Amino acid sequence: MKESGLCIISFIGGILVGSAVTMLVTPKSGKEMRGSIRDLVNGELEKIRCRCNDIEQEMEESVKTTR
Repeated sequence: MKESGLCIISFIGGILVGSAVTMLVTPKSGKEMRGSIRDLVNGELEKIRCRCNDIEQEMEESVKTTR
């Protein structure tokens, strides 16, 4: 189990490094690249916020049903 977790983390890390390198070598201006990175980060943060809200609601519902 421990090895599979390490494998998954390594895989995700490789994806992130590969994505970063690809973004840095694309023929875009600095302003365009920063905008692309900002949009990507903001989109991912929004997904995380939505998922956290979903989990929070599920937990609240779970607490209500156990009382």
